[in-house]
Amino acid sequence: MSSKKVFYILSALMGLLALLVIASVFLGDMLLHKQSNKLVDLKLNNQVIEEQQSSLSSANKDLQKYAELKSVAQQIVPQDKDQARATREIVSIANQSGIKISSITFPASTLGQAVPKAATPAADDTAKPTTPAAPAVTQVKAVDGIKGLYQLDITIVSDTTKPATYAKLVDFLSRLEQNRRTATVSQISIQPDSQNRSGLNFTITLTEYIKP
Repeated sequence: MSSKKVFYILSALMGLLALLVIASVFLGDMLLHKQSNKLVDLKLNNQVIEEQQSSLSSANKDLQKYAELKSVAQQIVPQDKDQARATREIVSIANQSGIKISSITFPASTLGQAVPKAATPAADDTAKPTTPAAPAVTQVKAVDGIKGLYQLDITIVSDTTKPATYAKLVDFLSRLEQNRRTATVSQISIQPDSQNRSGLNFTITLTEYIKP
């Protein structure tokens, strides 16, 4: 074999080897890019999972927080309008303040009357608001903006034969506002006694909040 043929053969082998090196580099680069993209996807998925776990943990904390608030609300807001109990509590508070009560009245009851149903809008009149159904508990009014919360007005009239002093009235109002059933004094009318100018006669409207 002549040296010229050997040169051609070696040149061909070197060219083939160069092609193999280039091909291996190219394939290796493609494989690295593929593995790199796969690693990025795995990191993104892991980040999404971590964020979901964080959101879930935060949601669980919120559930525990609001569960506690719900429990507190149930303890604070009565779940019934027990008029007899409310009357006893008001009379007890009045006795503690040294005040005599003439009467304690509640709104007229609608018990036994037909309960109106919520009106459904007509097909061509969807823009008009529907009429809400009456609450299941009688003698109460729904509180605007708080679903499921109702208010019951209670009117207290003092005994005009035994007028209260200003200090006793202030103490009575303070005790009423600390009571869980009579937490809001919505209206009060005070008149000096005609025979004892230091004595006061009053009419108080209380608001009892109920969440049945």
